[in-house]
Amino acid sequence: MKMSYRLSFRSAKGLWITNPNRQDSCGSSGLFVPPSPPLDPEKVKELQRFVTLSKKLLVMTGAGISTESGIPDYRVLCLNCGQQTPREVLQEQFRVLNVSWSAEAQGVAPDGDVFLSDEQVRSFQVPSCIRCRGPLKPDVVFFGDTVNPDKVDFVHKRVKEADSLLVVGSSLQVYSGYRFILTAREKKIPIAILNIGPTRSDDLACLKLNSRCGELLPLIDPH
Repeated sequence: MKMSYRLSFRSAKGLWITNPNRQDSCGSSGLFVPPSPPLDPEKVKELQRFVTLSKKLLVMTGAGISTESGIPDYRVLCLNCGQQTPREVLQEQFRVLNVSWSAEAQGVAPDGDVFLSDEQVRSFQVPSCIRCRGPLKPDVVFFGDTVNPDKVDFVHKRVKEADSLLVVGSSLQVYSGYRFILTAREKKIPIAILNIGPTRSDDLACLKLNSRCGELLPLIDPH
């Protein structure tokens, strides 16, 4: 399971986006999207009002946002030399090393992971870093990983500069994201949450919407 955050600011001069953390890739289908109630027109109006009244809106997203939304896919990082490899390059290396390999998943987890047998895993060849032959790891923050302190400071500063915070597609169960909600509360910054199901911060939000991101957000005018 992976965690990622995308930070977006809407300033008086328009929308600008910065990504202090590489993003993870989510499945493009809605197979694992939890059921949600039909869109409530009044809730849509409330979110539109929330966005319109914001002069510098910070948007924090989790796994509820996919690569279909235009978020760049993640890269792969060498743990020895720090070399970054685009995922499409690594995918080609996987193909070359495992020409005859094929397997049928024994099941699929809600986060998109698949279940394979030990024999299937043992026969799969994993490429090494093209520069130093070191081990590779997706350049994302996994649950349990430590977030780079510089990135944490960066996000805290962006929260303090914002006048409102919108959380999209995250249950905020992981503290590395939840702490930014606490910072927003400390600064008395209004918080809106768009996520199917309860989150760790529902009681701190002035607006909570239980809708699919892809259905509701296209109805919102960001300007």
